[in-house]
Amino acid sequence: MIEEQVYVFFWSIVIGIILALIFDFFRLMRRKGNTRNWVVYIQDIIYWFIVAIIIIASAFVTNDGELRGYMFVGYILGAIFYLMLFSKMFLNVIGKILDFIGDIAKKCCNILLKPLHKLQAKKKNVKI
Repeated sequence: MIEEQVYVFFWSIVIGIILALIFDFFRLMRRKGNTRNWVVYIQDIIYWFIVAIIIIASAFVTNDGELRGYMFVGYILGAIFYLMLFSKMFLNVIGKILDFIGDIAKKCCNILLKPLHKLQAKKKNVKI
């Protein structure tokens, strides 16, 4: 009995870490773009919908669908653990990776669109 509860509590901590990681993805999206208020509201609804699904699914997988108070303590401890120790590093690393990918995508688009720009410039210079 106690072993099963420790097992469920451990997985609750892991799920809390995953929930905080997903939260950081949403935070990163807000930082990287010019996010309007209504988009933030929609992202919040999507985030909490994802959280609800994960919590319910984890309860079924680890504890036969029973939600216990210690599970919520585990979710909170896992999230706090992640946010205090790894969140800043995650945001920096993933932010730099996304910036790098964005720079490469811009360069590729410029290379691909360069012939179109030249063609458009030629059309403007041609007098009929």
